[in-house]
Amino acid sequence: MMSLVRSADVVLEINLAAIQANLQTVSSLVGPQVSVAAVVKSDAYGLGILEVSRSLVDAGCSLLFVASLEEALLLRSCRIGVAIAVFRDEFDRYGKWYLSHSIIPVVNNCGELLAIDTAGKAQTYFLNVETGLSRFGLGLEDVRRRYQPHAFEKHRPSVVLSHLACSEYLGDATNVLQRDRFRAVYDLLRPVRGSLAASAGLWLGKSYHFDLVRVGSALYGINTAGVQPNPLQPVAKLRARILDVRKVLRGEAVGYGATFRACRTSRVAIAGIGYKHGLPWTCANRISVRIAGHCAPLIGRIAMEYITIDTTDIPETLCGPGAFVELLGEDFTIDDLAAAAMISPQEALTRLGAGCTRQYLNPSFPSEALSKPVAQAALKTSSGDFGR
Repeated sequence: MMSLVRSADVVLEINLAAIQANLQTVSSLVGPQVSVAAVVKSDAYGLGILEVSRSLVDAGCSLLFVASLEEALLLRSCRIGVAIAVFRDEFDRYGKWYLSHSIIPVVNNCGELLAIDTAGKAQTYFLNVETGLSRFGLGLEDVRRRYQPHAFEKHRPSVVLSHLACSEYLGDATNVLQRDRFRAVYDLLRPVRGSLAASAGLWLGKSYHFDLVRVGSALYGINTAGVQPNPLQPVAKLRARILDVRKVLRGEAVGYGATFRACRTSRVAIAGIGYKHGLPWTCANRISVRIAGHCAPLIGRIAMEYITIDTTDIPETLCGPGAFVELLGEDFTIDDLAAAAMISPQEALTRLGAGCTRQYLNPSFPSEALSKPVAQAALKTSSGDFGR
């Protein structure tokens, strides 16, 4: 059967050098006494866990956090040799996989802590304590109950961590409350390292940094705390191909629901990107694209696979079928897109990464070695009968 090869109509361009630069920016901010771990969960926020992880390791990162054991095994199968920690994935059930692949579990409850105590050999682990997010982690009373009979002396956590709930709001009193609760546990257990701050928490000050910060959003150019001037480099560019151009008469509707009507006879371009690719539906009639240095408004609703753009004021030679429009770039970042769509930039980036063809700038390894089929096959070989 003949295979059809065609160029992509939608491309998410990922600058790996910018990710490395953002890592260096964070390292400089926290200083040499504080380690920086990279959060590459959920396929590195949609940007490609293998490509991003290798780039970060090349830049000197020695600890990666992932969401699941599958992600950790995938990295191990592709010869990522640095320390890998899994935020939440049942050590009490899958302990043998953690042990055999030197993967670090984050312990979130007393059952997992018991499994650590009864493991066949010493297992390095991180302990998550609940300080105010009300999600995962041992409560303060659970920690105290186990501390009193010296339960932690046999297997002491190498890192104690917690998650801030309101770190993007610099003046929120919840931050101080959580820091003080975390400090109490940190002083009690005296682990090798403590970790409270993630990306937004970087800007709360030194008292929140402890020994280790966990950075995801900031690596990918997301300025969660709204720091100005923004010290982070944009990582992603998004472009889509123009598929057709149409003349729309004054008063005619464009798109579903007739949410836009032409106030003049217009030249309208149809580009091959839609909510199927992760472009938020709520961006309709609210953003502009760039075409060869010109701005053109997105008009009408966003369809599953298409958007419509008013190109009337742009030279026709620049915006015919086959030309590309830019939806993300240095002048309009993922933060700007998320604000227009009224969603989080993390959600926007993750959805775009999952739905678009990804291309990499400045890779330090052969991209053909990191295709999804190869990665999936490697995971199957590594994990054996591991299943969910």
